Amino acid sequence: MIKTIVFVKRRSGTSFYQFCRYWLETHAAITAELPGLRSLQFNLVRPEYQRGQTDWDGVSCAIFENEHAMGLAARSEAFQEMLADEENFVDTSRRSPLIVDPLARMGTMPTRPGGSAETVKSMTPVWRQPGVTRESFAHYWREAHGKLLCNLPHLRALVQNTPRLRSMRHTPWCDGVAESWWDTYQGLQQAFQSPAYQSLEQDERRFLDLTRGNPLIVREVQIVSEGKLVF
Repeated sequence: MIKTIVFVKRRSGTSFYQFCRYWLETHAAITAELPGLRSLQFNLVRPEYQRGQTDWDGVSCAIFENEHAMGLAARSEAFQEMLADEENFVDTSRRSPLIVDPLARMGTMPTRPGGSAETVKSMTPVWRQPGVTRESFAHYWREAHGKLLCNLPHLRALVQNTPRLRSMRHTPWCDGVAESWWDTYQGLQQAFQSPAYQSLEQDERRFLDLTRGNPLIVREVQIVSEGKLVF
């Protein structure tokens, strides 16, 4: 399994409502035509839960069987049609893709086919501190820090995504993306006030650049599941 994550911002002059509607009602069907696509999720930022302006309006997550299948999709006519359609609603100059290795740390992602999950989801890009190598960061984040993340109350599921360097042509724009599913938004807030979070925060100071990486609260919509369009 190989996964891509793409952070996107809407085009200037496009409202957030217009962006979401076009992404789901038009662009989803175009993206679903990619050959070899096993799973596709669109994650729409929830403005009511954000603190101030965000750098992104949505995040796309796609899964392919293997690197060969992903390569065939990237060279397909359907991929070119998808990129051309993005010009209609996405600021393509800020399009930020990643190819990642996902690690499911706990739980089952509670996505409902054809719609959003009942739980609250957060997506957080993370960066390493200056002087920390990419390799040591990835190991510590997944092995040691991941265990502390799993201690947070109200956390239903957690996936840690680290860039797959051998598959990327360019230097990754961040060092990882955490996907977290929570019971409720109130539960998420309580988790960040818990003793478990205090231990987590102390550990973050050892290796994370805490000046970056604000979490996005998103609504997850499943577009393709097991190779079939479900939205």
